[in-house]
Amino acid sequence: MRRLLVERYKPKLTVSSNRKGVIDIDTVKGCTLGMKARPNGGCYGHCYANKTAELYGFDFPTSVSRQIDEREKQVIERQLMAHPATWFRIGNMGDPCHDWELTVEACEWLGKLKTPVVVTKHWIKATDDHMSRMSAAGVVLNTSVSALDTPAELHVRLREWRRATDFGMRSLLRVVSCKFGDTEEGRRMAAIQDSIFETAGELVIDNPLRIPASDPRVIAGDIVIERHKNLGGGAWVSIQNHSTYIGTCEQCPDQCGVLGAFERQQAMKTLLPCETVECVYVEQVLGSEYQNAIAKLAIEDKVAYRAARKNMQIHSAIVLLVDGAFTGFFTFQVNHEAGEFCLLQSAMVPGLENKAQYQMMVDAIVQRNTFGYPMFLTCSTKHKLERPSVFEGCGFWTYLELSGYCYMVHGTEPQARLKRLAHATMTNAWTTTRADWLKMKREWNAKINEAGKAAGVANATYATRDGCWQGSNGMSNVVLTERVIEGDGVKEVRGKSFNGNASVLDPVACETILRFFMPSGGRRVYNPFGGGVQFGFVTASYGLEYVASEIRKNQCDANNAICSQLSSATWVQSDSSQYTPEGKFDLCFTCPPYYQVEEYLDYDGKPPAGELNSLPTYGEFRDMLFAGYQRAIDALDDNRFFVVMTGDSRDKHGGYYGCEAEHELFFRDRGLHIYNKIVYLECEFTRLAHAKVTLNYRKFPKREQKILVFFKGDPKKIKLLFPPVGRL
Repeated sequence: MRRLLVERYKPKLTVSSNRKGVIDIDTVKGCTLGMKARPNGGCYGHCYANKTAELYGFDFPTSVSRQIDEREKQVIERQLMAHPATWFRIGNMGDPCHDWELTVEACEWLGKLKTPVVVTKHWIKATDDHMSRMSAAGVVLNTSVSALDTPAELHVRLREWRRATDFGMRSLLRVVSCKFGDTEEGRRMAAIQDSIFETAGELVIDNPLRIPASDPRVIAGDIVIERHKNLGGGAWVSIQNHSTYIGTCEQCPDQCGVLGAFERQQAMKTLLPCETVECVYVEQVLGSEYQNAIAKLAIEDKVAYRAARKNMQIHSAIVLLVDGAFTGFFTFQVNHEAGEFCLLQSAMVPGLENKAQYQMMVDAIVQRNTFGYPMFLTCSTKHKLERPSVFEGCGFWTYLELSGYCYMVHGTEPQARLKRLAHATMTNAWTTTRADWLKMKREWNAKINEAGKAAGVANATYATRDGCWQGSNGMSNVVLTERVIEGDGVKEVRGKSFNGNASVLDPVACETILRFFMPSGGRRVYNPFGGGVQFGFVTASYGLEYVASEIRKNQCDANNAICSQLSSATWVQSDSSQYTPEGKFDLCFTCPPYYQVEEYLDYDGKPPAGELNSLPTYGEFRDMLFAGYQRAIDALDDNRFFVVMTGDSRDKHGGYYGCEAEHELFFRDRGLHIYNKIVYLECEFTRLAHAKVTLNYRKFPKREQKILVFFKGDPKKIKLLFPPVGRL
């Protein structure tokens, strides 16, 4: 939360370390001239230092020189030496050009301990004396520039960048880059940016601009943005080159120019017992000259053993050659059908493992992705080389951590969503108590409750279902009690039940069913027994049309209100056994009532006429239920799925009605294929408590529901008509 009072920075030099791991010794805090030139947000409208200052209540538009206190020198020196980096930076939360003399003095003092990096926009020109002294102190000068600078600003900054070189200083351009859109303005700015990069050559640091989606330049299409998890867990950023490093400073190859491209190459030559290091692209391992070498090393490596299989050697690889000798490999797959780029297995010859060379293979693979596809990989948290930190440095982030493995993506969260759902539902037993499932469920429920709050619907996830009857036995009807003193006596007040006394749909199950059983280009979903809001909310959140038949008016009103801002979900008050929806649908889904397990009441506190659970016999319940199914089958287009989430209930003698089995026979007899039988496993805690009673009757409490998946049409067409999942 932003502070109301604005404070001036303290005029005393201190040491700090930011979230990226940089050690900063800012001689100047704040930037008077930069904020004067661009009062609405600072440079490019989104100065990160200005935003940080606002967050903590500091007066960033006022530059403050932070003098060197002789009494604190030893403390600063100890703090500097304790940091693992070989360099420190001046110019993180202010431009050091506002006090060049103080900046140079600090460089001369601390440059004896570590390399000073000075980051500046040259609002004020350094004198020749300052340049000479900084060069003698070993300063690495970073001149911040961008195609978003004015022509005059760009001219000055390029001139000062070259001038520093004339004084023998290591001078680099720190380019605040953008991915410019295909607009007239975007093309103009892209040409300027290309010229800057061409001018700088290798003496450049690419620093992508963080810019929100609300910026007018983004809305106009002049600047293109994407989310990146390494920036605050998912900040918007404009990335011109996806091989650009975005992450913490520890893994950064640029190191603010202290160790540049040329020096890295020279260091490689001196540190490695070799003359040449090559990364050779192999279109297909199978049949190549490296086939046997890769297979042998894969088996020896054990982790990468799958690379020895023929069905894996059909993929491409980067082969590492050191002095012409095979030293390692990294296989990968380009899947145009799924629109994805997958990094597969990697290994290096035992005894020749080298992190720098391994990074070269990774970089070489990333550069092969010229298609703009999201990139996926699975890596072990314990592998010597194939570790998450290596790939985080290339822009990957972990969307799922499971059993010692990180599932990573170079792309957006929506691009990884289907794989995340697939990992949660890998077999026909869906365990809904797993951590990632529960996390996704909380996220959906938060969205539903937020929409309900905006629409004035209380307790949106359980809307209209509070207080429904679930029988006198079982944890679902157990309540918390509270003893309250009233007058001279003590009164027991019943509190809230454990689960709201209602069964409601799981939104993660809804999302999984929608994503897996909606065909490519499919748009419409029909639910013949509408019930709760979850499936409609999820469907409409994806921008798809959802139509549901629901007999209770209170449920229709609540659901339509909750989804009012989504606009593509509709509940129609109707008897599903009589209602015929308009048009054809691409998916049918329903989770109808289980016979006489719960009551479904309307505004008057009574079940509406024709409500399934109010029917006197199971046979009547089943016949009306199946009549609704028949109308839904007729409305379902050919070569489409019909998904029913159902469960059995017991009759008065304790035996099951056999409802699940009758579902299978009903759909089979109408020509649909019984395609999947999925077991939906719920928390067993309440069932364990129930078992203390039921096991005496030899009844094992149910902790599962069934998701029965039927297919209308020719199953051979499923692979053609439904989107590929890609590699898992």
